[in-house]
Amino acid sequence: MQPHLKKAFTLLAIIIIAFIFVRSIAVPDSFGEYGWYRGDSVNELRNQPVEHAGSQACSDVDCHKTLYSIWSESRHKTVNCETCHGPAEKHVSNVRIMPEPANDSRDFCGLCHYKRVARPGEFPQIDPVTHGENLRCAYCHNPHKPWFV
Repeated sequence: MQPHLKKAFTLLAIIIIAFIFVRSIAVPDSFGEYGWYRGDSVNELRNQPVEHAGSQACSDVDCHKTLYSIWSESRHKTVNCETCHGPAEKHVSNVRIMPEPANDSRDFCGLCHYKRVARPGEFPQIDPVTHGENLRCAYCHNPHKPWFV
């Protein structure tokens, strides 16, 4: 065999052995146990504290029933309450613990509504430079019933 081929195959063998060695150190033992992810992540996720209550919890116990019924009929019904209002499990468990106020900044609303080429044409999109004169979106739009107030 040619000397330059011996060097190339030797280098290739060293690279393969190094890859196998590094992979055996870097990849957790539970990887692949339940498919293409770490098996230990199931228990880790199960042990994390619950922070979200879900939108249905907002209508329970007559707390926000009217607002919930307005929201559930609106175009924002696919946006969970906690998307804007933050995690509410502690508030649902104890009404004296108030959640953080909803984020009604232009940039937050713009995450969904600023004009993007990839969004469907019928999806409500705005140009932030020309729309609203830098006012907060909630000044003109009720986020629970998003058409002009």
